Amino acid sequence: MNSSSRHVFNHIRTYATKSKTTNLKMKPTVPIQQTTLPDGTTFITRLPIVEPNVQATVAPLIHKECTETRKLSDAEINEMRQLRTSDPTTWTRSKLAKKFGCSPLFVSMTAPLNDTTHLIKNESDNSNQGYKRRFMAQERQKRRTLW
Repeated sequence: MNSSSRHVFNHIRTYATKSKTTNLKMKPTVPIQQTTLPDGTTFITRLPIVEPNVQATVAPLIHKECTETRKLSDAEINEMRQLRTSDPTTWTRSKLAKKFGCSPLFVSMTAPLNDTTHLIKNESDNSNQGYKRRFMAQERQKRRTLW
């Protein structure tokens, strides 16, 4: 090999580069309809890949259809609040929503848990933690009281 051929091989790229020009040979994969307007411009419209009537029967629903919910009376709302405060572990939002035929969001708005219930739950969760995590949680609670 002479020195000129060695010089050429040193400058050959071994990686792919991004082309600065678009590939003009590529055709669109989406079906299109071209319409020439009276002024000579071309209007391009994308057509659906699947016909809409076929798509409606095949495609699954993204969201469940909203079922008609009934308006709860004051007595039912009071019963919901009483059940939620008496035993929040058994009467969760989803169970109350199923019982009264409403959404869990409505249950959380009408019968929210008070802060003491959350603290009791957090204390029971902290029982299986190590001493460092319990110490940090106690310090956090002290700082919150100083706010």
